[in-house]
Amino acid sequence: MALKEKFAWPAEKTIRVAMWAALAHSLSTFMLGVLLGLSSLSLADNLTNYTRWAVPVLLVMLGIYFVVQHHRHQHFHVQEKQKLEKAGRGQVITLLLFVMFLSPCLEIEAYFIIAGTYGWEAILGIGLLYSLISVAGITLWVALAQKGLHRFNWHRLEHNSGLISGAVLIITGIISIFTH
Repeated sequence: MALKEKFAWPAEKTIRVAMWAALAHSLSTFMLGVLLGLSSLSLADNLTNYTRWAVPVLLVMLGIYFVVQHHRHQHFHVQEKQKLEKAGRGQVITLLLFVMFLSPCLEIEAYFIIAGTYGWEAILGIGLLYSLISVAGITLWVALAQKGLHRFNWHRLEHNSGLISGAVLIITGIISIFTH
C-alpha cells in the first residue's frame, strides 16, 4: 500500500491532528520563550543597550543562520519514506507531535527577550498571541488545503521556507535597529 493511500485520513481527522501538532509546537515555543523572557526580566534595568542593539543583531544573525541552513537542507529520503510506510497511524501521529514539540519557533524567541524587559504581562501576552495565531493559522491552512489548496504546487514555497524566514528575520532586525 502506498504511503499516500495508507495515511489518507478524513478531512476532520487531518485537521484535528494538525491542531494538536500546532499546540505541541506552540507549547514548546511558549515554554522556551518564557525562560528567555524571564532571563531578560531579571536583567531589565541593564538591558537598554542590549535590546537596542543586541536583539536586532540576534535577529539578523538568526536570519543568516536560516539562509545558510536553507542551502544545507537535506531532502526527504527514500529510506525515511519506507520507514513511514511500515509505521502505523498512531506511531506517525505520536512522532509528528513529538517532532513538533521539539521544534519551537526560533524566529519568535527574540520577541520574548524584548517582552521580558516590559514585565510578565508582556511575556504572557506575546506567548498567548503567538500560540493563538499559530494554532489558528496552522489549523486554518490545513482546513483550506483539505478544501482544494492541494491542487496547487506548494513545493517551491515549502522548499524555500528557510530562505523566506531568514530574509524576514534579517529585515526585521535591520528595521529594529533603525526604529528602536
